[in-house]
Amino acid sequence: MTTDGPLPLKTDPGTVPEIDTARCSGCGRCIAACSLRLFGFEQQGRRKIAVLPEPDRCTGCGKCAVECAVGAITLEFDSVLPSGA
Repeated sequence: MTTDGPLPLKTDPGTVPEIDTARCSGCGRCIAACSLRLFGFEQQGRRKIAVLPEPDRCTGCGKCAVECAVGAITLEFDSVLPSGA
């Protein structure tokens, strides 16, 4: 994938989407919701699940979590706090 310019900055720099693979139905709503097209599918046995191969590029907007019909995506805060926090 190529980009024209710098990668987007996080809108909420302390969040990272977490995917509960046991709950993921493989519907693809997260893929459609992500304007940066960061989600993809991975085959696990007979089922496909959503994956986020480049979490550092995520802006933390939360659209994927809102669109997930089964609640498999949550936004988790990074364990490292910025200095001075």
